[in-house]
Amino acid sequence: MVHYNKIPPLLEEIMAWEKEITQKVPYLETPTGYFLQFDLMDNGGYRSSPADTIMFAGTGMDGIHFSFLMDFGSVTDLSLAPIIRVDPMDFGNCAKIVAKNIRDFFTLHFSAHEELLLNDFESKVNYLNYLKEQEGDDEEENEYFDKKKWQRQKSEVRDKAMQQFGFQPILDGYAYMQEVRRARRNELIVTTSDGLGITVRGTPVDCLNRPVPHPWHMKEIPDRKVERLKSYITTAEQAGLFGFIRDCQFQGVDDYEVIKAICDKLISLGLPLEAKRLAHCMDISSLN
Repeated sequence: MVHYNKIPPLLEEIMAWEKEITQKVPYLETPTGYFLQFDLMDNGGYRSSPADTIMFAGTGMDGIHFSFLMDFGSVTDLSLAPIIRVDPMDFGNCAKIVAKNIRDFFTLHFSAHEELLLNDFESKVNYLNYLKEQEGDDEEENEYFDKKKWQRQKSEVRDKAMQQFGFQPILDGYAYMQEVRRARRNELIVTTSDGLGITVRGTPVDCLNRPVPHPWHMKEIPDRKVERLKSYITTAEQAGLFGFIRDCQFQGVDDYEVIKAICDKLISLGLPLEAKRLAHCMDISSLN
């Protein structure tokens, strides 16, 4: 059985630091701008929240959250896990890789690339233009909101975090993110509809005999053909099965018998937490 139940030290340190300074920046809802947490059972709870993830940051907006991607047990040290953004309302584009690891995630954030973490931009020019528009957006101040005070406290937190945790600024956040996504694509042994794919970390793709994807790869999964789907789940090779799970979540396949069969298979593979998370976000009340 794979174990990955230890909170990354950096996340634990930032959560503790945030509690220490929160009274010093009362104009900010949270010093980091996120609602930080660590719960092994919580992948975000949406049907588009991959079963092999652990949510660590919520935004409080439209269900958007950030999670560790564990690649179905391939990652055991969460400090090294890729970070994804899940936006449940961005249908067809819900999950995106945003950082190589938790340290890079917070470095991007405190390097003033919050908007890049939250949104996708077609080009670097579009991103830079967006930032300029944001700078020029002088929201009219009123008795309820002092924008200058908000910006000042936000800048103070950023400077403190960079110094406290030794973050080295990432100047070109757009180029960084494009490189991380390119590297991810090059690691994939099976592609999936959500773009995350399946990978075996640390193993060069060129040295692998690429596994066979599931029979409905990049097609609509026939969710009414329950027995056929269950038969596949029972006999599937791991890479094909994991790709099938990603595609089921992407397409919203939620037949009880199908999800139950997937959960049973995951448990048999030594991945009980993935099974429980999938059952939870797909509203399967029992794994018995």
